[in-house]
Amino acid sequence: MQIIKNFLDKNIFKNIQSILTGNEFPWHYSDTVAYENDTSDFMFFHILYLDNNQKSPYLHSVLMPILGKLDFNYLLRAKVNFYTQKEKQIKTSFHTDSKEKHSVALFSINSNNGYTLFKNGNKIPSVENQMIIFDGSLEHCSVAQTNKKSRININININ
Repeated sequence: MQIIKNFLDKNIFKNIQSILTGNEFPWHYSDTVAYENDTSDFMFFHILYLDNNQKSPYLHSVLMPILGKLDFNYLLRAKVNFYTQKEKQIKTSFHTDSKEKHSVALFSINSNNGYTLFKNGNKIPSVENQMIIFDGSLEHCSVAQTNKKSRININININ
């Protein structure tokens, strides 16, 4: 597992953060987080790239500066996750993002007390402009924040 603090140049990061926290950015509701039958929490999301296709006009402004700093051969999926503030920290189901061999690059847009928890016990906090890169076969889950109105991250699956 690799944790990279201050992953992007400050101005580039602030631009992406401004786009994703602005009133114009479109979000889609999901009543599940990890698996279709995991009703422990809900979230909002925005698909940037899926099934070999650009799915969002924000792909270039949000994703490309990040992809330019990653070492990979193939982009499988990229999506932005938005979790709302909870009264208590809700832990969703452990999962992997894909059954095929991949790596996950998880980029935090804002700092909060939410975190990514791994089945092996590792706990990585949400820290703005921080990138976590890990083997996609590691089961992990999202844990909701209680101290900020939102927790936003970009989940990138690469090969």
